[in-house]
Amino acid sequence: MFDSGKIKKIFNHEREHYGVYIIAEVGINHNGSLQTALELISAAKSAGVDAVKFQKRDIQSIYSQEVLDDSNNSEWNFEYLIPLLREVELSADDYETIRAKCDELQLDLIITPFDEKSAEFVYNLGISAYKIASADMTNIPLIKKCNDYGIPLIISTGMWSDADITKCAEIYKIDNIRYAFLLAQSTYPAPYETLNLDYIKRLKELTPIVGYSGHERGTFIPIAAAAMGCQIIEKHITFNKNAKGPDHKASMLPQEWKDMVYQLRMLEKARGATKHVNQAEIQNKEAFAKSAVAIRDLPVGHVLIKPDITYKAPGKGIFAHEIHDFIGKVLKNPVKKEHYIDKSDFEDTIKISEWEPFSFTKEWGVKCRFHDYDAYKTLNSPCIEFHCSQSDLDVKFQPEISKSALIVHAPEVVNRKLVDICTKDDEIVRQSLEILQRTINKTMEISKSFPTKKPKLVMHLGGMYLNVRDLVDTKLLIKRAIENFKKLKYDPNLIEIIPENLPPRPWYLGGEWFQHGFMFSDDMKEFCNHFNLKMTYDICHASLFCNEFNIDLVEYTKEVMPIVGHVHISDAYGNNGEGVQIGEGNIDFEPVLKEMEKFQFSWVSEIWSGHLHNGAGTYKCMRILDEKYAGML
Repeated sequence: MFDSGKIKKIFNHEREHYGVYIIAEVGINHNGSLQTALELISAAKSAGVDAVKFQKRDIQSIYSQEVLDDSNNSEWNFEYLIPLLREVELSADDYETIRAKCDELQLDLIITPFDEKSAEFVYNLGISAYKIASADMTNIPLIKKCNDYGIPLIISTGMWSDADITKCAEIYKIDNIRYAFLLAQSTYPAPYETLNLDYIKRLKELTPIVGYSGHERGTFIPIAAAAMGCQIIEKHITFNKNAKGPDHKASMLPQEWKDMVYQLRMLEKARGATKHVNQAEIQNKEAFAKSAVAIRDLPVGHVLIKPDITYKAPGKGIFAHEIHDFIGKVLKNPVKKEHYIDKSDFEDTIKISEWEPFSFTKEWGVKCRFHDYDAYKTLNSPCIEFHCSQSDLDVKFQPEISKSALIVHAPEVVNRKLVDICTKDDEIVRQSLEILQRTINKTMEISKSFPTKKPKLVMHLGGMYLNVRDLVDTKLLIKRAIENFKKLKYDPNLIEIIPENLPPRPWYLGGEWFQHGFMFSDDMKEFCNHFNLKMTYDICHASLFCNEFNIDLVEYTKEVMPIVGHVHISDAYGNNGEGVQIGEGNIDFEPVLKEMEKFQFSWVSEIWSGHLHNGAGTYKCMRILDEKYAGML
């Protein structure tokens, strides 16, 4: 029997490991059809739920013989209800098939028993939790029977007052019943004004485990409930809201389920308790915030005073709320007029020319811009990578002859749009190919100063979307990229183009995008093999991709290494934590580099803003790599 163990972890107060537990209630929306029940289970799985829920009744045990013999003589709703319940009751064999389907799809199975005989049946069938319907919240014998099996007990509170709920909670405590309360409103569909979400606070006073069982229209109320601390969310699923039966009209369609589950999962990610500034925010802060700028040249030994400074963008230096800590301090580095004043200007810094030598055995290098090169050329690194912007292609750059191998990184933005040769937008493709061709030409031009080896050109070739999160046909994207790439003019004997693997949630143009193309190892191999190219292997990007798609990074590395010609190295965390300093992310470098060491490739570190302050971040990264992994690099 499959059991994810998630609901047990909630009951053991280990919620931080997984988030909200989502239950899609099939209930009796199968209308007595096993085939429909199985299809609803599959739809729930596609939506991404944790569990599906059914209902089990022994009609003879629940209703009096008088009602069963002549339901027309009872309340009017029994005339409708009793025949319906008989029609929709599934057989024992049907439940065995449902159990097997849940095992196949790895979904938890939860069942609501309406009587003690059914409670025993579903326990023997195998379930992850009992769900007690609102109507049975006060059915203490049934609840005690279920509790005796030692399975988590989830109890809805619809149709009962605060006094009733409180009284039952007292009884549960006396009887040592472990349970979760779900806020519920037992009308189908339920009006919004009757939901009383703030009552969740009261339920939390009665039990530490609280959830929400919704019968209202739409998807947003469960999300609000989760934001208020509900750990369990339950709603009904159907294929037709107008179908026969009491619950269909208060149920959600499969697409609504997909939307709600996605929103709940995004809410989980959004509920962080700490304030972390991500890379895109850092870029935006640099662009829009204002930091201290020198109004005149400030020499070494100068004591900083308030009249020395004004505040301007970029926000790369000391901010106004920090400046008091630096007034009266002595500068240890000169600051030119109109340059920002940084904390490092008051510290002893290691100049790039003073870096201690490294013991790497492969072709290592550093990343810089054209305007940084004079500082970095003193390293005489085996290779050097220039990251270009669109405007850099117009800069005259012809340095003196160097023994370093040349690597150029093509611009990723053209005319304020992302370079993308995977798109169906012909104009974006035209502009993308134009700037890539210009970069090829620029690389050939400056390669005259780096004659030791054939130059390499790193390219980001697109396949990203701003708002499309569900994975598209990546093979189609690669096919478009292949057709468009053929239009570039270059001699492979003179230049080596090395497309880069990309992260799943890249930071582009100041915000998050969704990457689709050039992530999967098969896509990288298909493109590169078509043109007999090597690739740039960004370990950070690969880690983010593997985290997003639950793929083993070492296996991914093994897949791509035969076509790798150049490597970018930095740490990573989650699915969007790029360019992190080594040791500050979650990459286990030892097995990854072990898989790589038998191959030959050039490599550079790529720490976010590592080039600032005499390359302090880059140097720290290189020192860590040298101390820990020099034999592999």
